[in-house]
Amino acid sequence: MQIERAGRNNSILAFHVCDWLVPTTDMLLDRGMMGDGVIDIRGIRKQVEAAGYGGPCEVEIFSTENWWKRGADDVLRTCIERHQTIV
Repeated sequence: MQIERAGRNNSILAFHVCDWLVPTTDMLLDRGMMGDGVIDIRGIRKQVEAAGYGGPCEVEIFSTENWWKRGADDVLRTCIERHQTIV
């Protein structure tokens, strides 16, 4: 309902994606790659687009103990694959 309301007001300026891990070890710095957690990212994206947003999806993975320790090529390859299949 709040997504629909924001769309009516043209207030959706960005769409950031990551996933919520359960259990999580840190509220900010333990985010998951899309598909590793419990968020219905595709469902939320459908709602955001139905509300009128047509801009890019920005991936934000704050992950000090996992993704930030991996090589950039591995992270980017995984991010692209997950964006195409999960988001």
